[in-house]
Amino acid sequence: MYKVIFKVNSNGKFTNSLKTLSKSGFIPIYFKRDRGIEEYTAVYRSNDINEVKEAIMDFAYLLSKEGKSGGYDFAKIYKIEDQYLGKVAGGSLGALLGYQLAGIAGLILGTLGGIFLGELLDIELGQTPVGLLAWPIQQLTE
Repeated sequence: MYKVIFKVNSNGKFTNSLKTLSKSGFIPIYFKRDRGIEEYTAVYRSNDINEVKEAIMDFAYLLSKEGKSGGYDFAKIYKIEDQYLGKVAGGSLGALLGYQLAGIAGLILGTLGGIFLGELLDIELGQTPVGLLAWPIQQLTE
């Protein structure tokens, strides 16, 4: 699995591109906008780096059709190792707290929430940097 952090220049557009990111095959995790620069954090479920680069090209093409662009630090790629420690710890802690606070319904919801948070923890702890890709599409000047 790979994690990719995109930096996109919105060029005055006030829309986010989360649907475009999903169309490219990524699973969006986080979105932030700051002074015209949008930052997307997404996960791609594949163990082949070439598939990830192809999905990045698709995303860049769809963004260029929206009038957005990127720079030299368009996509930061991280390889994520499959770990289960965070999911197990989060699920059991969430189940324990949920049961203490709300009984059986809390047990179920706490387990699901703990597994989700544990997955995010596994992603953050098990990542190693792979590379940095610049904006892959040539800008057309008119």
